[in-house]
Amino acid sequence: MKFGGKIVDWVILVFILIFLLVGTYQRNSLWSSEVALWKDCVKKSPWKERTHHNLGFAYQEAGRLDDAQQEYGEALSLNPYYFLSVYNLGLIYYKKGLMEEAIDQYEKAIELNSNFPDCLYNLGLAYGQKGLYRDAIEAYKKCLEAKPDYENAYVNLGLAYKRLKKPEKAVQSYNEELKYHPDNVNAYLELGVIYKEWGDYPKALANLRKALTYPGLPNIKEVETMVSSIEAGQK
Repeated sequence: MKFGGKIVDWVILVFILIFLLVGTYQRNSLWSSEVALWKDCVKKSPWKERTHHNLGFAYQEAGRLDDAQQEYGEALSLNPYYFLSVYNLGLIYYKKGLMEEAIDQYEKAIELNSNFPDCLYNLGLAYGQKGLYRDAIEAYKKCLEAKPDYENAYVNLGLAYKRLKKPEKAVQSYNEELKYHPDNVNAYLELGVIYKEWGDYPKALANLRKALTYPGLPNIKEVETMVSSIEAGQK
């Protein structure tokens, strides 16, 4: 009987191990896809705005913007004040080129959380795409009040000033960017262009050459041509 008991114990242990292995395999298969994971969560808890939001985010990360938009909409139908869905819906509209809708969502999100720098920054980008540069400047300033070292905020602030024919303020903004992010290639490029327009060729060359030291510069041929033309003019 004692021997038989051991056999029974081993049989039970084997079944437990099989059960655990099957469960582990199923969980691993589920976790292998964020979309599959959150679809499963939505199926189990369709009344929770968070599950719809997270499924929307998984779709967004996978580039499935229409599906993401639908899930964020589902989350907001359950809770119109769910901040992250309001904000992320703005990101979806922006990626789709729907600037007015993006601005509307960002402004709604700011009403819910006025100090969220990502939202203020992206609002500035959307205003800029619409040519509303004064509004963009205000958005960038608020972003920088919330997070003074927000990367590229000063660069885009400078670009907005540049569009409004205020190059001095643009230069100030680019230099502020470099105080926080000394490796920001866009700031060097913009400074180089403005100094060239001003006829300050030593500063133009210093900034453009600095930009050329960064690997993967997308418009490297254009910058090299600019540098060559300045150098030729100084001979």
